Amino acid sequence: MTTGLDDFKYILDEFRGLSVWALGGAAVPFAAVLVELSPPWPTGIVFITAIIELVAIVISFQWFKGIKRSIVSGVLLFSLISFSGLGFAYLVNLSKYAYEVPTSKERFVKGNECTKDALLVFSDLCPDLGINELRQAEYDAERLWTQDSLANIRVRLVSLWVGTFLSLSILLGTFLVYQTAQKGRIRKPESITGSGD
Repeated sequence: MTTGLDDFKYILDEFRGLSVWALGGAAVPFAAVLVELSPPWPTGIVFITAIIELVAIVISFQWFKGIKRSIVSGVLLFSLISFSGLGFAYLVNLSKYAYEVPTSKERFVKGNECTKDALLVFSDLCPDLGINELRQAEYDAERLWTQDSLANIRVRLVSLWVGTFLSLSILLGTFLVYQTAQKGRIRKPESITGSGD
């Protein structure tokens, strides 16, 4: 006897497969790609992202199973636009506010408001300080930017990151839920192999 949970597990398997396919096959581990693009803070953001993706798939499964095509199409369009906009904004902000310490390869966040000391030394450049100014400050962002501005940029990056993956998960989850509910279009693996054929 098949339950709703079995159907949900099937959707999860399909989501995993679609994620691997979207990244060019199994040669590119999904988590490794996420780590390269993830915000420098917090350190566990990839795991947090995985939980958020799971919640988005649960919501898609619960809300969009059996919904009319026009509603699903609207959700897909909104999710696609959100994913594109948030993803672009995230990449712009990441390129502007993240930096890597050359010696340790650790990644940190820059701020957008200089400290009083940094203003005295780098008044012409503040707040857009680069790697040369960071080197002079021994790569310590707190010596160049205020605590509030560093916190604001961290939260901005995480919000854009989470929003991007939430939109992507709703997009893919809704698509999978709707398509697997269409009779005769997609069959589960058991019915393809057919135990009674």
